Amino acid sequence: MKLPSLFVRKTLVSLLPIKIAIGKKGITCDHPLAAKIGVEILEKGGNAFDAAIAVSAALSVVQPHMGGPGGDAFLLGFIGDEVVAYASAGRSPSGFPVEDFMRLNPLYGPLTVTIPGLVYLWGSIHDEHATLPLEDLLKPAIDLAYKGFYAGWFLGLASSAYEKDLENYKWAQYFKGIRTGVRVVNREMASTLRLIASRGYEEFYYGDLAELLVEELQEQGVNVGLDDFMEHEGTKLKPLKLEVDGKVLYELPPSTQGITTLQLISALYELDLYKEPFDSPSKVIKWSKPVKRAYMFRDLYIGDPDHMNIVPQTYVKYSAMETILRDSQLSTTREHMSSDTTFFVVSDGEALLGLIQSLFYPFGSGLVARGFPIQNRAVGFTRRKGLPNSPAPKKLPLHTLSILAISNDREKYIIGCVGGDYRPQLHLRVYENIFVYKMPIAKAVEAPRFIYTKFYNTQEVVIEKPLISPQNSDVAKIKSIDNFSAPGHVHAGVLREDKVELVNDPRSEGIALAI
Repeated sequence: MKLPSLFVRKTLVSLLPIKIAIGKKGITCDHPLAAKIGVEILEKGGNAFDAAIAVSAALSVVQPHMGGPGGDAFLLGFIGDEVVAYASAGRSPSGFPVEDFMRLNPLYGPLTVTIPGLVYLWGSIHDEHATLPLEDLLKPAIDLAYKGFYAGWFLGLASSAYEKDLENYKWAQYFKGIRTGVRVVNREMASTLRLIASRGYEEFYYGDLAELLVEELQEQGVNVGLDDFMEHEGTKLKPLKLEVDGKVLYELPPSTQGITTLQLISALYELDLYKEPFDSPSKVIKWSKPVKRAYMFRDLYIGDPDHMNIVPQTYVKYSAMETILRDSQLSTTREHMSSDTTFFVVSDGEALLGLIQSLFYPFGSGLVARGFPIQNRAVGFTRRKGLPNSPAPKKLPLHTLSILAISNDREKYIIGCVGGDYRPQLHLRVYENIFVYKMPIAKAVEAPRFIYTKFYNTQEVVIEKPLISPQNSDVAKIKSIDNFSAPGHVHAGVLREDKVELVNDPRSEGIALAI
């Protein structure tokens, strides 16, 4: 047998980390079981929205640390040429004790809880777009919770890493001691999902289940009432829009940080940063100021839309942002981090959708209700008064979740990630790789990248090898790290006329499947 040439073998080795699936329809997500479930729904004739609900529910069971009915969710995508966007983010409870929150500065516990939004999103997209009964879409997740599954790498790692932080909360009764490969059964999860499946999403907010959720949260110290659940609303959104370099870019509006993504991509062109070579050390330094300014704008002007004094669409360009920012200065208002989130892309050949769901920190607040972890999204409030993102009762915290959608004459793209505060930079890096450096989409996701992990004051940046770090920098603390070890991971999809390409980041444990 003739062996491949050395050149071919080296090329194959360099491509090994890439995870891509190409077909008429398919999915890329953070867990193989969820991807399998999504493809099976598509094979049964379900559309992209049907598959999205089924995958979201399955991920809620097999990756309970990353999202679920106890957290929030957003959707952005295309149905043909139409752009669709939904948000279901929860407000702080009506009894939210602002002074206690400011004084204690908690990361976990009852003071960090906001009303969960994911189940409302399921209901919204099911009512408007789905074709299969909700019972059929939630049944695979119910079976996983009731019959059990083997814990994946990330679930085992999260349970171990956060045990000391969460062992004094109800979390310990459900998730303490889970390690990779352990069989996990959670029949309370199954019961909760079965109630939603049989009675509809309204049960979670208005029914007997809502009363049980409120009672259980109150027992764990949350100052929440049934009215807080009954008043929750998800919304259909008009996304933010940026036209640049022959493309139309869309992002989610506030309360998300989607505007920061568009401002950074705008800076790529307005500041001529697109002229920098991919592996140029000077590029890292030149991004210092735009990163600082974009995040400063976010932290000064973005939050609950009901408390903002600007029209976000007016400031999607970097130059427009600078007109209002001018000489503003800001010290860090809360700890910036890469949170645990799960994001996936699904396509039925006509629609291309991205859905993102999260608890904020791994396992959220440490509180559990009806088998599911409850989010600690109130941690997203700033610790200063007088800003759009200052804490208050019945208010939306600044949301780190967002999704980037891109349209040109021939293709539709969806890019999203696990990344917390770093998400706008991750979106930027993959966009830049595709449209500036002309990488295939799979290579654009896999390529080494750098991320600023502290945005202003003394900046810090991590740089994946083999990228070369700048030798001297008076603007940032630089840390060189192993390839595939930067915070966050990205999944992406591109819908072309005859096929869809779905990419899964090698930094994740997920897969892409297409049929």
